[in-house]
Amino acid sequence: MTKQHTSTDLQRIREQFPALGRLEGKEKAIFSDSPGGTQVPISVIDAMSDYQQAGSANLGGFFATSEETMALVEQAREAAGQLLNAPADGIVFGSNMTSLTLALSRAIANTWQTGDEIIVSSLDHDANITPWVLAAKERGCAVRTMDFTASQNLSVTELERLLSGRTRLVAFTLASNVTGSITPAAELIKAAHSVNALVHVDAVHYTAHRLPDVQALDTDFLACSAYKFCGPYLGVLYGRPELLGSLKPYKVRASQDQPPWCWETGTQNFTAIAGLLACIKYHGWLTGSGHDRKGLQASANWIEGHEQQLSQRFLDGLKGMAGFTLYGPDTTVGRTPTFALAHHQHSSARLAQRLAHHGIYTWSGHFYALDLLDRLNLQERDGLLRIGFVHYHTLAEIDRVLNVLGDISAGAVDDSF
Repeated sequence: MTKQHTSTDLQRIREQFPALGRLEGKEKAIFSDSPGGTQVPISVIDAMSDYQQAGSANLGGFFATSEETMALVEQAREAAGQLLNAPADGIVFGSNMTSLTLALSRAIANTWQTGDEIIVSSLDHDANITPWVLAAKERGCAVRTMDFTASQNLSVTELERLLSGRTRLVAFTLASNVTGSITPAAELIKAAHSVNALVHVDAVHYTAHRLPDVQALDTDFLACSAYKFCGPYLGVLYGRPELLGSLKPYKVRASQDQPPWCWETGTQNFTAIAGLLACIKYHGWLTGSGHDRKGLQASANWIEGHEQQLSQRFLDGLKGMAGFTLYGPDTTVGRTPTFALAHHQHSSARLAQRLAHHGIYTWSGHFYALDLLDRLNLQERDGLLRIGFVHYHTLAEIDRVLNVLGDISAGAVDDSF
């Protein structure tokens, strides 16, 4: 049985994050900007520092620091495989999800013919739209867009309407980085595979809140970024090993020809890779279960349960607040604790400024989900206010955020910021 954390345990978790002690006036800052990037535990900071202090080196040498770096990369690849339930030879490291997707799109596009079709989603971050659109344009392929539903989610029926025998690739997100909506990914992938299309899923937002499983999803490709789940700025790509081996990546001649190394162009950020390994170990530490797949699943189960409490508290507190519109699910079912709000009177930037004045960090704007904001007719209205929480947040922090939102709803005057 998964160990349940008490409030004391949650405090112990928070103590691992130096940034959470930051003060804004007399109160601690609330990092509810987490959908844009989480804070990192001290173990990740130490691992990156320790790697540099011990002496860093590139791969391929016959001396200690080069051999240690090679061992580090392989340990991190194994750990990332446990995180995604993937074989280690299907794990590719890169600077970020966007760069990895751009590189992959160029290689896959070389297998397309004029008249082929791809499908993208209007719910997605642009990093999982534009790389595919650009690739399709270069190859003379048609782009079809899977629109989202009234509840800002994706529909299998809508995808099936767009699929054809010419569909070569379907790209969509596992969870919206704006509304927190968790998509019916396994069903969407099954539908895409029914016409032999490849599938690329964006797990950047999802991985902070759920444990991805490429085997259960049966996806061909998956990309995520470690800085969204308490790690360093580093991208991780999963690809079916047979596909990574059959596709031809754009690379320099001296690079290795075998996957996954042939996909890792140039010298990798070994310091960040050290941080990724420590980050995955941190997730295993959460429930004391270890960082193999079973241990990571135990921690993910606890995270999901705790975040459901956070979501319920926020949604309950938001009810009855005049002037606010919530986009995305209005229950804890099928969502992450990421909330997109608009106010009938105040711009999203003004709302973010008001919250920042109270030591509450949030984001405002479009969050690179350009099509989503356009279809909601919110782009010209300064976008949305995004408030997001992760496993290190507390119910007391939720209440502080709600108190400020309540004052805004009630029309309380505050011109001091």
